Amino acid sequence: MIKKVNDALFNTHVIPSDWRYSAAIVGLEKYLYNQNLEYEIKDEYFAFNQEDITRERFLEFAEEYYSLSFPHKRLEIQLRKDEFSQEEKKQINELLKSNAIMKKIFGKIKFDGDNKVEILECIRKNRLILTQETFRNKSDMYADFANPNLLFEEKRDCCRLWGYYIDGARKSKNLSFAFRTESFASEDCQLFDFIPFAFCGERESLFINDNYSVKQLIDTNQQLIDKLREEKEKKPDKYQTARKILFKSIQESSAFIDYDVEVMTKNRNRDFFETLYIRKRSIDILSELEVYEPFCFSVQLGKEYYLDVQKEVMDCILNLKDADELIEFFLKRDSEYLVSLLIKLNLLIKERGINMTKGMTVAYACAKKVAERLPENKRKSYRQRLTSSLALKDYSAFLDILAQLSNYTDIQFDFVYDLFENFEDNKELAYTFANAMTKKSKVFLQSFDNYNSSQYDI
Repeated sequence: MIKKVNDALFNTHVIPSDWRYSAAIVGLEKYLYNQNLEYEIKDEYFAFNQEDITRERFLEFAEEYYSLSFPHKRLEIQLRKDEFSQEEKKQINELLKSNAIMKKIFGKIKFDGDNKVEILECIRKNRLILTQETFRNKSDMYADFANPNLLFEEKRDCCRLWGYYIDGARKSKNLSFAFRTESFASEDCQLFDFIPFAFCGERESLFINDNYSVKQLIDTNQQLIDKLREEKEKKPDKYQTARKILFKSIQESSAFIDYDVEVMTKNRNRDFFETLYIRKRSIDILSELEVYEPFCFSVQLGKEYYLDVQKEVMDCILNLKDADELIEFFLKRDSEYLVSLLIKLNLLIKERGINMTKGMTVAYACAKKVAERLPENKRKSYRQRLTSSLALKDYSAFLDILAQLSNYTDIQFDFVYDLFENFEDNKELAYTFANAMTKKSKVFLQSFDNYNSSQYDI
């Protein structure tokens, strides 16, 4: 919410009444700081002078903020040299035609190695329009977040952000109470133009609506940006997502976020914003899970279809939903280590006690012993049958297979009594046994670091 103030050092206050104003505050603070302009941060509002926001200053800030994402900025760097190879000339000419505004400004100019002064002068004269048109139309800048046609527009009847914007002339009646246009209500604000600067990330960008106080709101989002930058510097060749860094940061530092918080996400392929609501319970689960990076990958299931494992795991944690489907999926793929982590995740989500982990340790030891005694072809066959019966929810078949294995190997399965009593509530025992039916080097569940199979008389 915006509040005008008379007879004060700052004439405008922004109150973080919902996430849009919170994000506007974060972006606005970056702009004012970059332009060396005065502002004030209070617990409940952000204060500044409205006249400090100008088109020229905004575009100057945007150009510096996105830097080499602007083709004219890359062009300036390319033209710093005195001599150019044929390949460099080709790259420069490609930049001159890289988007609509570049084509319009540079027209029929072609770089030949001797006309760099002409091109640089053209950039200098047209810098504002080059910045504005690229910024508002580029899919990873303003156009990702809002209607490009509304940049710099005054407050409108409908919000400029995607997911909130509608064509008022066509749809406001349909969206209004009793189909009366005059009853349609929406909220827009020119400060929403600063929202793109509040989000952090690439294809999926995040904003943490940590509005415990305005200062904390600004600091938390800056911490996320700093952590993402640190990870990129440490591993420059590895793609780092904002989502991964967010949850890794929560996991590694309780001081980062240790309470319920709303996180807004914007995926470049979707024309709306989404919300992640991170509960304190979910944060505790993340902390106890100890490792997070093994989940940060995707599996190709079809020509254009991928299973985003990280997203699915976080969906389980955020919604306190069991990971059974993921466990069964990776059981079929013999991903023993990953399945062991997912089983542990299940225990944390379902709040299983020490009795379950003891039973799982026994189930693990039994399975490893069975795998050692079986010929390889039989081991593979039994493991496949166990996995299939779990995927099909055919628990009677699973118990029958356990009985066959016990008879064949002459090994007693003490953990099986819990499965007979209540299979669904003790499913992690079954998952652990099926997962451990391999002859790979032993992969222990993380909660069993001190496990020693020799302590069990099997």
